[in-house]
Amino acid sequence: MNFLCLLLLTFIPLLLPQPNTPVSFTFAVGKGPKWIAVGDVNHDGRADILVANDDGTVTVLLGNGNGRFTQAPGSPIPAGHMPNDIVIADMNRDGNPDLVIANHQSPYLTILLGDGKGRFYPAPGSPIDVHSYPHPHGIAVADFNGDGLPDVVTDSWGNNQVELLLGDGKGSLHTPGAIFEVGHRPYERLRSADFNHDGHADIVTTNLDDDAVSILLGDGKGGFHPAQGSPFHAGAKPWQIAIDDINRDGNADLVIIPYERDVADASQNRVTVLLGDGRGGFSPMPNPSLPLTGCQGAASVAGGNLRGNDNQDIAVLCAISKTIQIFNQDLDGRFTEHSGTFPGGWGSVAIADLNGDGKDDLIVANNADNTVTVSLSH
Repeated sequence: MNFLCLLLLTFIPLLLPQPNTPVSFTFAVGKGPKWIAVGDVNHDGRADILVANDDGTVTVLLGNGNGRFTQAPGSPIPAGHMPNDIVIADMNRDGNPDLVIANHQSPYLTILLGDGKGRFYPAPGSPIDVHSYPHPHGIAVADFNGDGLPDVVTDSWGNNQVELLLGDGKGSLHTPGAIFEVGHRPYERLRSADFNHDGHADIVTTNLDDDAVSILLGDGKGGFHPAQGSPFHAGAKPWQIAIDDINRDGNADLVIIPYERDVADASQNRVTVLLGDGRGGFSPMPNPSLPLTGCQGAASVAGGNLRGNDNQDIAVLCAISKTIQIFNQDLDGRFTEHSGTFPGGWGSVAIADLNGDGKDDLIVANNADNTVTVSLSH
């Protein structure tokens, strides 16, 4: 064997991806990428990424199934003023995924109808004035009244309320909507899941001024009532939330991070995990140790299975310190913290399986440099 062969055999292993080392790709998007949604918008069986950008656009990244993405024709597309949340749903029942977007610092929701090939167009009557006070931050989509049509719930945080807007099945919403009371200042996120296993979609809001979350249980007919014990204490100044089954008991749990600017001291800058009881009630995870040490400006949280070992993990994006805090869970429910860096800014983190290998992957919206980074788990 000659010297060149020996040299190649020595160094090739060092050039290949090492086990458990994420492989990352970065993709250009619009200006100020913020919120992320993942779904198959062009019917090819592969995960695509939708990114709401501060410049009033949505970037559509079509996946090729191995973690790489290309922008769809016409992307980025206009999406209204400062899109602050984005949900994928079939709003006009044509079998193609559509987009519902909350427009920050305006009273509007934007609905974009998909053609099933990765292109999107404004729905009739969009943007829709939903009379949110002073403006909507978050949205959730489900069939809340049992008529087979997707509906939308959004916040009217200045009034301590949420608003249910029924879908018309044609891509628009009936306004004004029905109003339901929640806690004080449901400022940033609301989400939906079936918390009590009755087959009806429920709602959770983060109430910044109550240090709590409100759980509204749906009756499947468009009505809601507070779960027994709601609101539930959720740590100091809760504002971002993820729904996941953290302890793998079949019940939806809540993962919550604080609005760090408003917490009283550094000890309150921590992740709070509330475990669901399957009846709409929640209690703190026993002995969690999830301090956000060194995390300045916790901006987004996500849960998922990053290692393919049936233990759910938690990721937190820290906007000011430019770090990603990863909490890996072991078989005993204990968490080990790891951290990495990113370009920074008030973007977000999402977790989804992008390459179909059974392990979830990380997606980070890099608000400061107008890119999205995909890190594949190995």
